Amino acid sequence: MNSFLFYLKGYVRVRVYGYGVTRFINICNKRGLCLREIEQGEEEYIFHILISDFKKIQDIVRKTKVKVVIVSKHGLPFFFWHVLTRKCFVIGAILCLFMLIYLSRFIWAIDIEGNVSISDEMILDYLKENNIQIGSKSDSVDEDGLEKSIRKDFDEITWISIGQEGTVLTIDIKERDVAVYEEKTYSASSLYASNDGIVVSIVVRSGIAQVKKGDVVTKGQLLVDGVLPVVRTDGTITDYNLVNADADILIQYTQNYEEQISFYTNEKIYTGESYKEFNLRLGNKIYKLKGFHPTYNKEDVIESFYQLKLWEHFYLPVWFGVKEYCEYEIIPVKKGKKVLEEQLYENLTLFLESLEEKGVQNMQKDVKISTSGSMLVLSGELQLVDSVMLREEIDPSIRTELINGQHNTINNGDEH
Repeated sequence: MNSFLFYLKGYVRVRVYGYGVTRFINICNKRGLCLREIEQGEEEYIFHILISDFKKIQDIVRKTKVKVVIVSKHGLPFFFWHVLTRKCFVIGAILCLFMLIYLSRFIWAIDIEGNVSISDEMILDYLKENNIQIGSKSDSVDEDGLEKSIRKDFDEITWISIGQEGTVLTIDIKERDVAVYEEKTYSASSLYASNDGIVVSIVVRSGIAQVKKGDVVTKGQLLVDGVLPVVRTDGTITDYNLVNADADILIQYTQNYEEQISFYTNEKIYTGESYKEFNLRLGNKIYKLKGFHPTYNKEDVIESFYQLKLWEHFYLPVWFGVKEYCEYEIIPVKKGKKVLEEQLYENLTLFLESLEEKGVQNMQKDVKISTSGSMLVLSGELQLVDSVMLREEIDPSIRTELINGQHNTINNGDEH
């Protein structure tokens, strides 16, 4: 602590010599002057003394008739004095301080977290449409209003928080874990076939079945009617009830499948030749530091920018960029038949898995591989079972038409 106080107040290192040097040290101690790090030599002493105490030793020097020489000066007062004598440094430091204060009024980085289905580019484009981008003034951002508009325009977002830290605009997003689909509701409806095929199973819970197991149906054919007649014991119809048809129906159908793949494929082979181009970005302007470099017929470009920042949340409008150009050639390569066969069967498996996600089951597949010129072909038939039916709403006016006598018989296709 004493060393720190010495540095704050400022001190000098002095050398005192002469016949009365011992008497000089004793008088300083009696007067309470602070002498530190005393080194004794032949008829001399070297020590540290505060600036304020150094001014008090003049009369002691005259009494003891010693010589005092300042060896060095230390401490904060001498540092500031040294700095103030350098005008360019002082002016530069002041300008730099004002520049940092001015830059702190703008947004120089946008940090987006939590987005999955919505890309950063989509959010940045949306912000740009609302006049918010790199270089916008911090006080021009209406955070509450922006949060409301983003939630309104992006259905995937359930929660969003927008704030500012230093020169960074932070956007924290929470999306829906599972996509929510609103199923359309009907007051009354009937079920229709979604494919041509054969009914392999039908269990009706609500409505009147219009087909039975083993019937051949066509796409769009009525399967379960949601119009239920109210029948007297004598067989006459007195009224009609409209309900939502509900049933488990399986329809088997045949679908042709074909996929082909070439024996020859073009592969990208890098030659190992490359060069780098360095860029400097200031604000929205990019300055290229060009030099001599070769011209490639085919090349990949890998670009990266690094933004300058003073600390964690204080970014500056300065970026250093590197572009690397890598030369490559396209070379035709012939693949083995076995490898291509595995690829075709793997694609078929992925296709069947995608059908299962839609409620379509694979019962049997009859496929084979053949060669056609430079192509390897996998083709055949798939026996599929579909449980997805088409639902159409029933017009309520049909009940009035039926009651008025336009229909007076029951047509249910099967007795229950």
